[in-house]
Amino acid sequence: MIIKNSFRLFLLLILFLTSCSTIEMQSYRTPESIIVIQKIQTDFIPKKCLYSSISKTAFILEDESNIIHIYKNGKKINTIGGLGFTSLSFNKLADITLSPDGNLLALDSFQKKIKKFDIDGKLITEFNLNGFVEPTLFMVALDETYYIYDNASKEIIITRTFDESDWYTFGKFQLGNPSKINLGKNEITVYDEQKNVTIIFGILGQFQNEIDGNIQIEKQQQYILKEYFIYYPKSDSKFAISTNKWNDFSIEDNVILLSDNEIWIGKLTYLEPKEK
Repeated sequence: MIIKNSFRLFLLLILFLTSCSTIEMQSYRTPESIIVIQKIQTDFIPKKCLYSSISKTAFILEDESNIIHIYKNGKKINTIGGLGFTSLSFNKLADITLSPDGNLLALDSFQKKIKKFDIDGKLITEFNLNGFVEPTLFMVALDETYYIYDNASKEIIITRTFDESDWYTFGKFQLGNPSKINLGKNEITVYDEQKNVTIIFGILGQFQNEIDGNIQIEKQQQYILKEYFIYYPKSDSKFAISTNKWNDFSIEDNVILLSDNEIWIGKLTYLEPKEK
């Protein structure tokens, strides 16, 4: 790992606070079920879906394309993107994520830009990634700290300004060909679809574990995606059982599952703790 001087104090402070927060481990409830909020039928294969609970808006990245579909209350309201170099198009749309204010962020790997759109698909602004060689995956924290995977250097870069002076890098010797990054409260999970393994790092890039399968962590609980359901190994439970084969999933504020032509968006419910 490499820490640039101007970013050192900030990151060490986060590390200290994170360490303190993990000393008092919270006892979380056992997951009981997933309540499905929306089911979206698609005439394309979805690669990734984001959902804003506030605006009830879903942003769906179409697989092997430069197109993003926007749905509100389950109905399509707009399609943005397409191949090109205009402000509303992409040359190589690599990844999407939500900004802390609930708007859409889209990464163009070839142009080395992050474009920010509002919930209706109107362009707000752009951020240049001039110091990057091949940015392909990214996430952003609530404090607007960005986690960007550069495929050329095979490492994740943490930055707040996109300037190399505040870069903090990790994962160079652990990451191979990751297909997605998820940012949790206390960990970063990186899934490699080709190897079917999930690598878990601490919030500042400390390597923790490598686990077989497509793993998501929510409230310190691990969930594994199987072909037709989500598996929770602690209680041997199965959630979101479907006749569709699930290609991918995420568990953050919402549970999102993707098949070849359908998306489920839902919320986890939990069993009430037993009184002692």
